[in-house]
Amino acid sequence: MRSSSKSLRAVETPASEKSFINLNTQFTNFSRQRYKYTVGGMDYYGKTFGRFDYRILMFIVPIVGLLLLPMALNVPLGIDFTGGTEIQILTDKQLTVQGIDGAFGQCVQDLRTSVQDVEGKTAVIIRSKGDISGDCIDSSLTQLGFPQEEISKIVPSTFRPELGRTLLDRGAQVFMIAVILMIIIVFIAFRTVIPSIAVISAALFDILIALGLLSILGVEMTLAGVAALMMLIGYSVDTDIMLTSRTLKQAGKTFEQSVNEAFTTGITMTGTTFAAMLSIVIVTEFFQMAALQQIGIVILCGLIADVGTTWLTNVGILNWYVKRSKGRAGKSRFKFSLFRS
Repeated sequence: MRSSSKSLRAVETPASEKSFINLNTQFTNFSRQRYKYTVGGMDYYGKTFGRFDYRILMFIVPIVGLLLLPMALNVPLGIDFTGGTEIQILTDKQLTVQGIDGAFGQCVQDLRTSVQDVEGKTAVIIRSKGDISGDCIDSSLTQLGFPQEEISKIVPSTFRPELGRTLLDRGAQVFMIAVILMIIIVFIAFRTVIPSIAVISAALFDILIALGLLSILGVEMTLAGVAALMMLIGYSVDTDIMLTSRTLKQAGKTFEQSVNEAFTTGITMTGTTFAAMLSIVIVTEFFQMAALQQIGIVILCGLIADVGTTWLTNVGILNWYVKRSKGRAGKSRFKFSLFRS
């Protein structure tokens, strides 16, 4: 018995080692508790809304959107909407944009020229919002060294202003129908006024800011741009619906946890789309594919705006909504304030 008691005493843990084990256990428990509020070590909510008041962050993007409103309403329009003339040439001659602009610039003021190599030949597209007369075409092409036989085969395409206005009206109608359908689907999905308004307003501000950025960059809006704006509605609503669904419909998780998880997923979605659109813009710059390039530019501008509208404005609105819902338990439905924490 004495030998066994001695052996038991021999394996007893020293007091210093016990203290270390207890400290290590407490640190592990703290780390686990802390990790519950982060996703992959990313505590977006704590680093953003923990440092700044959400009631300030939620108004940053709307203020930027309102400042860009005058520019968005005056975004330049392409000849698809304003009317104009387009000349397409496929020739064996080696031509440059500078040479073509120098020749046509003597009789045409507003000129857009693109030159591309196609299977050993030179493809030229000349666009102007004004009319290009036959004499102007003959003299300019003669100056560039074209023979008369080849000049006679070149026929310009004319876009009438009346057709442009009709296309603009039709494009606006289709865009409004898309927005109305989006509003209906969002209200059916959430059946709650404030989160639905947050999703809808985020999409509208994405489009507003995208148009403002296009105006600043001097990008002319064409039919391809209108199609890109309708695509942007889907991209914008996608991340906002995902955020709203996770924060309001996930049981057993705090608001902070839901926001962090949604941020990890959403920023990955936005990042991959941004990389794809940026690749399209770069590639089409070399191959002179104006329609695809404009789609990429419009969506890029919208994605930049979507980061702010989703992760600042929408998170702020949802934060206020969740706190307001908890604070109104058992209270009058009309006693609320936007600035109540």
